[in-house]
Amino acid sequence: MLLVVALVTGALATFAPPTASGDDIAEVRARAQAATQDLADAEARLGEISEDISTTQHQTDVARQAIGGLRSQVQEIAVQQYIRPTDVYLMGGDLTRLARADALARIVTHGDTDALDAYQGAREDLAAASAHLEALQAEQTEAIADLEARQDDLQAELARLEEVERQRRAAEEAARRQAAALAAAAAAAAADDAPPADTGGSGGGGGGTPPPSGGGITCPVPSATFVDTWGAPRAGHTHQGVDMMAVEGAPVYAPASGNVEHRVVGLGGLSFFLYGDNGDTYFGTHMSGYAGGGHVAAGTLIGYVGQTGNAGTPHLHFEIWPGGGAAVNPYPATAAACL
Repeated sequence: MLLVVALVTGALATFAPPTASGDDIAEVRARAQAATQDLADAEARLGEISEDISTTQHQTDVARQAIGGLRSQVQEIAVQQYIRPTDVYLMGGDLTRLARADALARIVTHGDTDALDAYQGAREDLAAASAHLEALQAEQTEAIADLEARQDDLQAELARLEEVERQRRAAEEAARRQAAALAAAAAAAAADDAPPADTGGSGGGGGGTPPPSGGGITCPVPSATFVDTWGAPRAGHTHQGVDMMAVEGAPVYAPASGNVEHRVVGLGGLSFFLYGDNGDTYFGTHMSGYAGGGHVAAGTLIGYVGQTGNAGTPHLHFEIWPGGGAAVNPYPATAAACL
């Protein structure tokens, strides 16, 4: 019977699937993490440019309004300069009238100069703001192209990471089955050698590996890479969560036990709100689909990563609202649970 066990062991070893080494997985994950940081930097740059464009556009609007308000004054000045009597000949040689006209001309001309200076200043402001706006728009076009390239790079790295993780999970499952088969073979051998009254048996089994937990929550997307982007500039607002970058359809797990509600929100698309038993609220958005709802345990599958709403690449935008109040930076708790 020992010979049978040895043969079983050799056969299982022969059919064990190949897998990436731990160093390979770490290297691929590091590249994916670096690509995630590059994408976050590109998003921040685009957000800053968008804010600058809004400010500069306002400056051009102000300059145009100022020019519009001064234009009628400048036109009137041009008319007055054309018809204003300042020549002795026109005054008929009357020195008294000439002195009076010169005094009046100085008063009027001083006001004319102020209006003309304001008009010229507004025109210069408009020219400068328009040139800056044109440069910013060109920079924005470049930043958008760079962002799209970073998104493509990240998706390629995440696909590689998903593949090596798949190989790792397959190897772990093969090892588990091999261990179960060996245990069963050993138990059968022991049963054959034992007296009939003492015979018995055993079996093996198991489920999928639960998501890791830490920092008070369970990791929402174990396969994701992410960096701290709390407060980073975005178009018209600042970032109030952590973007967990993963392949389309990656599983999303409940970060805590509580009641899950699935909703569609304007900017985020398919989303979940989890009202935790601990009093905190958790929010995730841009999903591609929903899974379990209602009251769930931490680590329950509740959806899938996507890019619905205003997302440009698949990810889960994740927020934590302690006590159901204002959002706080979720990166420390998420990193403790996932990294």
